Amino acid sequence: MNVTFRLVWPTVALLALAGCAAAPAEVASAPPVAPIAVSCQTDTITDQPCIAMARKRCSAPAVDTIRLVLAKQVPADAQDTPKTVYEYQATYACPAQRVATLP
Repeated sequence: MNVTFRLVWPTVALLALAGCAAAPAEVASAPPVAPIAVSCQTDTITDQPCIAMARKRCSAPAVDTIRLVLAKQVPADAQDTPKTVYEYQATYACPAQRVATLP
């Protein structure tokens, strides 16, 4: 019985240390990117609404969310059929701008 304790406990201690040494290192996450919120009206349905406004604040914006707020028909000048105007609210992510994180 005494021999069992002499062999088991050191083995358990070594396995516990080996488990700690084999634990993966903490992966550093990329800092969050700054969101850019824009809104605009356009005559066409698009998958990148208000991109020109977002490019004024960021050189390479990426679409995060797009929300079609309103689609309304307005009378066109000197035409019989009214045209449709789409109002969008969009959020773009700007990878070049970092968001401040709390310490």
